[in-house]
Amino acid sequence: MNGDERSATRRAYLRAVGATATAGLLAGCGEFGTETTRETTETTARETPREVGTAETTSRGDPERRETTTAELVEAADYGTVVNVADAGADPTGGKPIDSILDGRTGDDTLLYFPPGRYRLTEWRATGYRNLGVVGEDAALVPPEGEQNYWLMWGDLRDFLFAGFTIDCRGENVAPITHLSVSGGTNVVRDVTVRGHRPAATTALEVEAVAPDATLRFENLSMPDGSANGHAIYVYPESVGRLTFRNCRVEHWKEGLYAAYHSGPLRVIGGYYANNGIEQVRVGGGTAGALVRGVTVRVDNPRRPRNKPNMRGIWAEEGGFVRVENCDIAVTDLTGTYSSGGIVVGRQFGEAVVENTRIRTDTDAYALHVRNPIESMRGQRIPSMESLPSRTRFTARNVRIVGTASDGTAVRANRRDDCRFENVCVRHPRGSRHGVSVAHSEGCSVRNSTIDVTGEAIRSEDATVTTSGVRTDGSC
Repeated sequence: MNGDERSATRRAYLRAVGATATAGLLAGCGEFGTETTRETTETTARETPREVGTAETTSRGDPERRETTTAELVEAADYGTVVNVADAGADPTGGKPIDSILDGRTGDDTLLYFPPGRYRLTEWRATGYRNLGVVGEDAALVPPEGEQNYWLMWGDLRDFLFAGFTIDCRGENVAPITHLSVSGGTNVVRDVTVRGHRPAATTALEVEAVAPDATLRFENLSMPDGSANGHAIYVYPESVGRLTFRNCRVEHWKEGLYAAYHSGPLRVIGGYYANNGIEQVRVGGGTAGALVRGVTVRVDNPRRPRNKPNMRGIWAEEGGFVRVENCDIAVTDLTGTYSSGGIVVGRQFGEAVVENTRIRTDTDAYALHVRNPIESMRGQRIPSMESLPSRTRFTARNVRIVGTASDGTAVRANRRDDCRFENVCVRHPRGSRHGVSVAHSEGCSVRNSTIDVTGEAIRSEDATVTTSGVRTDGSC
């Protein structure tokens, strides 16, 4: 059989096993190449955010993106070996562990296909492989009862694909750790759902892209069942590549998406992040910068609030630059806990731009909270940065802040010179809530904005704030 015949046979086999049942994307990494860390960058989707309170969770930030079927993905990756694990002897009923089947067939240039069924795994270590695909069609991976240690351990992978699975952690005391480390190529985790509320203080997913030329993308990752003690996603400080979370869903964890220590380009596009402690989305990006686009954030059902102090929305913890655009944030119920803000720019963070975003606060938390930047690295832990950011300016443009909050302040910026608020609307008609507060800052401005509040519209504390075209009544 010649090479063309082998290729045709492989393609026919992939279609026969239903590889089009899931979707993937290996090409199209232009989102990194076209974004810059300059404030003057024009956004590709300048639309008015939808009304707060809707349940829509799809991304609005990539109109040029085309879905690629798994069949196309496999053709592009061109696996030399395709293994149907059920045909190879794996039990699809969940009765017997399939470890030995995988250990003997995992390799370079290999696709492991899981037809519909439940597959029990004691553990799976896969290290150093190139062009390895693991694709399921209505397939579930099932950890052992009581598993709370490292379970899926995938390291030093290049051009890795994991798509089309449910990780079923609904067994008794099941809270396994999946660790994924990639060292090059384009790597995709797609259409994966993690089910089961976790009883243990373990992290569900640990990830890192350890080389600058490594791309790691998570698409349609769903983690809806949460944990009172465990973290959903943690990105290791060694992660320096290109990292994307697209249209993911993370709810009810002690911590949500913790990507602050990642020092390479970081993108969070679309998705739904709700009712997690500490943060819903926590970004870093080092000097490469971070983008948060089209994300929906909700704090409206703080289950087990004693385990969730400070339920921030989007938290820029450390890094040089972040752009938050076209996002929809609502902090409406903080029963038993508190929040330092819908969007928080931390003391270790540099420049931040928030655009075309709507924030609802029915509690007395800040909508925008921009903290005073640190002045020295001494005593600080900042894994993603070797030095302090050179710029610390904050800009809010086309931002709408509404809700029934009746006390406190909607927007606060502290020690951020040259901060700018343009076409910002704040409307809080109850109690004694203040609008924009600027402290210990020079050269700040509020322009072409409506600030309709029951307290002071603009407060300055040892700060210079110029105003132009500011109204104190009107709707958002």
